Amino acid sequence: MSSQNGIVGQRLDPALVTMQGRLEQLGYTVVSHGDHLCVRLPLLTSVRIRIKEGGRLHLVPQFGPFRRSNGLLATSGVATAAVAASALVAGLGPLTAVVAFLGVVALAHDACRFVISEGAITRLQLLSTEPGSVAPQLPGGGGGSRASLRAGTDL
Repeated sequence: MSSQNGIVGQRLDPALVTMQGRLEQLGYTVVSHGDHLCVRLPLLTSVRIRIKEGGRLHLVPQFGPFRRSNGLLATSGVATAAVAASALVAGLGPLTAVVAFLGVVALAHDACRFVISEGAITRLQLLSTEPGSVAPQLPGGGGGSRASLRAGTDL
């Protein structure tokens, strides 16, 4: 069993190794984690790149350690709970208004992260379809047909 980045038994697909080199040439911060790549973006946003069965690229946007939808739900839940708790404790005063404003700012921050992750997914899809691409070929495709691309299922 080989060890790569401290993970025993998992190997990075050769097409992902090629993609990692190409992305690093373009100035992206790319880290391999066992069987997938992680493209790190601003605002604690990242996109995980995996090759699924059938040679398809699978792109999953992440907000910190969470998938994008889970991160948005957490932000919404915490903001709503904070405003409700503030209103119960302090009434409808300045403190509640400040907490509500911070909740709106947190949700706007998540909106920026949506834009960043979708832009990165689009760039990664375009990169994988250019001539001399790093995208894997479909098994038995022979005629140079490219793998079908899809973004993460967590949109």
